Amino acid sequence: MLELVGVSKQYLYGARVLGSLDMKIEDGKILALLGDELSGKTTFLKVVASVTDCEGKVLFDGEPLDKKPDDVIMVFDDLAMFENRSCYYNLAYPLIIRGYDKDKIKQIVNDCAEKTGVVAILHDKAKKTSLIDLKRLAIARLFSRPAKVILVDDITRGLDKDEARELWSEVAPILQNMAREGKIVIFATRDKDEALSIADKIAVMHYGEVKQVGTYEQILANPSNVWAVQAFDRDYRFEKAHLDQKDGKLVATTLDDYDIDLSHIDGKIATGYIGKDVFVGWVSDCYDVNGDRKESVQNSIRTQNGYELRVKSGVVHCKQRLGEVGTLPIDGCAKVYDFASENSIIKDVL
Repeated sequence: MLELVGVSKQYLYGARVLGSLDMKIEDGKILALLGDELSGKTTFLKVVASVTDCEGKVLFDGEPLDKKPDDVIMVFDDLAMFENRSCYYNLAYPLIIRGYDKDKIKQIVNDCAEKTGVVAILHDKAKKTSLIDLKRLAIARLFSRPAKVILVDDITRGLDKDEARELWSEVAPILQNMAREGKIVIFATRDKDEALSIADKIAVMHYGEVKQVGTYEQILANPSNVWAVQAFDRDYRFEKAHLDQKDGKLVATTLDDYDIDLSHIDGKIATGYIGKDVFVGWVSDCYDVNGDRKESVQNSIRTQNGYELRVKSGVVHCKQRLGEVGTLPIDGCAKVYDFASENSIIKDVL
């Protein structure tokens, strides 16, 4: 088991790039770190790999992981290649510095290259090799020694969509097989589809903080923070609203005076929020026009009797609108967040 206990990272000039983390990852499991650039994914991996120092402890089977360097191996985002040396040398280098003899190195390098399909480029210089093949070469390093903790940093970054899809179709089964062997696999990505394809759990990261850890279903059902759900749905909608009781029901009234029914979470709101401004959010497939349609609103036109909303299937008429171009949430799907911190104020996810 891998344990992070109070792990954080702060640079000398004061910037904290990794907040205090407490996490356990069981043997044979795959954890995806999902987040944009500067979210802290790479720092997380480097701390686990003992490439950078940190506050707190990183333990593997109860012992400091930095005391067991052969138990962890990492594929870096920048691939860590010697551009003017051959691909063979780049694959052999970690073995050379560990003192392996030439015959053993040759055997291991050829075995690793076969497993990721890079035998044909072994004698080419790295600087003349395509980026996708250099990434395959970096993945081949994972087979060079029997590490128990596998770390991969944003392996498809820099590739076009087709190349990224091609490479991930090769890398994903490799990581899955390693997990089946009982190894712990942690990979960083900005692509939700990569995270969803093989991860047992996903850690959503934003500016050095892990916002939420769980399965896709767990996070979307009970997002603890705005950023947790936005990692999966870029169209997740938000409106500033005023939280109050009307006619015995909990509602959030938007700036357009549209009342969003929050009966499904009445009694679950944290103390002190009734009568205050909040954020109301809902996922993009939760649309409701006039209470009976599940479609996004492309634009709206004011009419004598209300509004004419243009949706994918045509035109719908309603008495109220939400935003100049907006959507209306289906009853029972809206979530509520603190206006300042953007954290959920629903008790069961606090």
